[in-house]
Amino acid sequence: MIVRDHKDAEASAVDEDKFISRRYTLRADGMGHSVHETYIKPGKALHMWYKNHKESVICIEGEGRIEDLTEGGSWELKPGVLYALDKHQKHILSSEKGMTVLCVFTPSLVGPEDHDAEGSYPLYDDDGTLIKH
Repeated sequence: MIVRDHKDAEASAVDEDKFISRRYTLRADGMGHSVHETYIKPGKALHMWYKNHKESVICIEGEGRIEDLTEGGSWELKPGVLYALDKHQKHILSSEKGMTVLCVFTPSLVGPEDHDAEGSYPLYDDDGTLIKH
């Protein structure tokens, strides 16, 4: 059994200009997915395209917006609202006052991933070797 708390996730946190991602589980945990708590900083918009991963996201605190740049549409996010990027949609995630979301990635992230210029995470092998950018 894996049991981790917020302090444990802080050890693997990625803190950037627009967000903080606390990674609770990663590929080494063998779950087939990774779980992250992400805080979108106030007034920030993230342009993303997870071309190597699928992601499900549920808002747990604050409010924001998700805009689908691939299929069209825009939705308000508030606690209890989920969106899933089932077709690798390009999107913009934003929040005026700050928002916390829980994210599940498949395949699992290894840990060092950071968004590239397209807003995507590269795909790593289990040992951290880059497979696909």
